[in-house]
Amino acid sequence: VSSGQSYTLVLNSMNERRPRKERQKYEIYPMAVRLEVVRLVESGHLRRQVQQQFGVSHATVWKWLQLYGSPVYHQMKQPRFTRAQRQHIARELLDGRLREDEALLKYGLRLKKTLREWVAAYQAEQAADPPPGAVPSAAEAGAPAGLAAQLRQAQWQIEALHTLIDQAEATYRIDIRKKGGAKPSK
Repeated sequence: VSSGQSYTLVLNSMNERRPRKERQKYEIYPMAVRLEVVRLVESGHLRRQVQQQFGVSHATVWKWLQLYGSPVYHQMKQPRFTRAQRQHIARELLDGRLREDEALLKYGLRLKKTLREWVAAYQAEQAADPPPGAVPSAAEAGAPAGLAAQLRQAQWQIEALHTLIDQAEATYRIDIRKKGGAKPSK
């Protein structure tokens, strides 16, 4: 029996021994099965198909990839952005050159929350370290504290509106935000 046939025997015995519903909650899988699942996912097979083929959950496949996956696979799956890249993306969002949905697709991100955190960090950096020759804000120039409170209130309202728009887009599955380069209606 060759090594390829022994893998097949082990895999077949794993799949045929009991239907998934009858399996125990914390069933132990042989190392050969774990490594085969990781190898299939890393070679480009869809996770969902591999999960169904072996009768394992999404969380199990994810855990095995973390434990037994190759470093190259981890580098490909987890894009790392430098501080300069995060700032560039935040500027694109703030300038209106990109919408959040477009940025998610363009940069391979999954959560709008990540983009918002980057924008907030960028804005905090800009507020803490203004460019040379910049005009100080009204709050810094000694204006009444009421203006600073109004500014905070306006920022909270903007964040609330963004959240409301996100919810409406998700619920009704329509794009509410105007695309960045769209022509105005006549």
